[in-house]
Amino acid sequence: MLNYQHHRVDLSNCDNEPIHHIGRIQSHGFLLIINPDSFEVEQSSANVGEFVILPAQSTEVFSWENVHDEKVLEQLRPYLAKELKEPEVFLLEIQQRKFLSFLHRADGKLVLECEPYVPISDEQKHLDISLGLIRFTKELEQLATLPEKADLTVRFVQKLLDYDHVMVYRFDEDWHGDVIGEHTRSGRQVYLHHHFPASDIPAQARQLLVEKPIRQIANVGAEAVNIRPYLNPDTGQPAFLLRSELRNPSEIHLEYLHNMGVQASLSVSLVVKGKLWGIIACHHKSPTWIDYWKRQTCLHIAQVFSSSIIAMEEHRDLQELAELRKREKSLAKQLMKSEHLYDELQKQSGVLLKLTGATGMALRLGGKLYLAGTTPDSQELNDLVSWLRANVKKPQFQTRELSRVYPAAEAIRAVASGLLATEISKRDKEYLLFFKPEISEKRIWAGNPDKSMKQGQFHIHPRESVVHWAEQIRGKSLPWSLNEQDIAQTAVKSLISVVLSLQKSDLLALNNKLQQTSEQLQSKNDRLEDSTQIIAHNLRSPLSNMQGLAQMYVDEPELGGQLMGMMGTVIQNMKTTLDELNMILESELKLPVGEAENLP
Repeated sequence: MLNYQHHRVDLSNCDNEPIHHIGRIQSHGFLLIINPDSFEVEQSSANVGEFVILPAQSTEVFSWENVHDEKVLEQLRPYLAKELKEPEVFLLEIQQRKFLSFLHRADGKLVLECEPYVPISDEQKHLDISLGLIRFTKELEQLATLPEKADLTVRFVQKLLDYDHVMVYRFDEDWHGDVIGEHTRSGRQVYLHHHFPASDIPAQARQLLVEKPIRQIANVGAEAVNIRPYLNPDTGQPAFLLRSELRNPSEIHLEYLHNMGVQASLSVSLVVKGKLWGIIACHHKSPTWIDYWKRQTCLHIAQVFSSSIIAMEEHRDLQELAELRKREKSLAKQLMKSEHLYDELQKQSGVLLKLTGATGMALRLGGKLYLAGTTPDSQELNDLVSWLRANVKKPQFQTRELSRVYPAAEAIRAVASGLLATEISKRDKEYLLFFKPEISEKRIWAGNPDKSMKQGQFHIHPRESVVHWAEQIRGKSLPWSLNEQDIAQTAVKSLISVVLSLQKSDLLALNNKLQQTSEQLQSKNDRLEDSTQIIAHNLRSPLSNMQGLAQMYVDEPELGGQLMGMMGTVIQNMKTTLDELNMILESELKLPVGEAENLP
């Protein structure tokens, strides 16, 4: 790769290409790397002499003395001395020629880039652009759907730049892109609703799009200009050009554009809530340089579009969330009235599942498992909960492709490709789980999404054919929205409340029953005490009689026959008393008949 002296990019490492250290720039301007302390130039692009007059014997690296213009450094000093938290843009006059200059700090150095200044020649046209931008902003706010907003945006940008092709390109959660708005000079749609793989714009390129939200390539086929020396003499590293205006693009990207028949491009980042949401991608079939004013207008359009997305999504989300919360409250009230939660969950399963768009729900709480809709079986659920406990650290986890992180889910993808899990108690393995089934999605790619390398060559040739290429996507569910994730957390609290309420009711009922039993036992105990006293009295009387008869027999033996008769009467009375005692015990203690006879 010509962009690097000590780095080779091929299929094995293209995702890690250090594009911020590319050692070349585009040829429509020049670059200087300046020491912020001494103001000396440490590196410069090899084409400075094409823009300013330099002495024939000038050295490889540009120096201020070469320009023979004492005013240059005076103009620069106020900017060079600033902290420069944000890039500065200003006019710089060198040898009576004006340049639009861009200055920023990078890796401890000052990066100064200059391109020829183009004054506004047609003031009426400039005024028309300003008025058109106002009308665009007003009309964009009135449109209700994303496709309508995207269509208006690409039409306005295409008219502004007079480019052949303009697209709004949106990223999904896996960083694949799809075209949601497109306008061409001919009016023919080429890529609308086509998908592009994440590898087309790898992670470091996406970071660049956030740091440098507008970027143009004036001539895809132009020869790039080397920065000399390649390594900075102070840092020993190539120039750090992450936010550079002129940095040469990745040669992989240039080849990609060439494969699409593109000779000039301009991209503007769509950043929503600090995250890269998409790109306005502009392509032209011939080399074209866009001046600073139009580039800034495009940047403003992107910012207006991003703000409109935020407003639209927030309005929609608030309405949806309010409706979901209303349903959740109603469901909680209904469950609270029920005496049997499991049965009521079956009755209300449709309402419960609609809260998250799920087709199945499992709740593990209080040692019980509650199910609704279509779910994995109990063993599969136990295994899944064990995996969640061991591997998921956050209180809520969601995925639309469970088998990618949990291989065992391959067996349940028909019912549970999508999982939304909310933790209740990790220690007790208590979770609320919602499931979404696998969907079969036909995705149309703009060419085969796999990059290829030509036989015998080392350059990457990304999807040389951009004819549409269809792929069947499996193993994924519909995504989980932020509202669905939010309402799941609310549902957890409600279900816990219902379970605790039912447990409280059961405990109160049990307590009442124990209270009644205690009162009954106390009453019986009181009666037994009374009976005991009566029986003791009734038993003492026959015993006293028997003792008296026995003493009479001792004193007067000749009365034995008569005394025996009297003794029999006394014994019969005692037997009657014992029978009565047995009946009382059977009645009070509820013992089986005859068992009281075995009491000691």
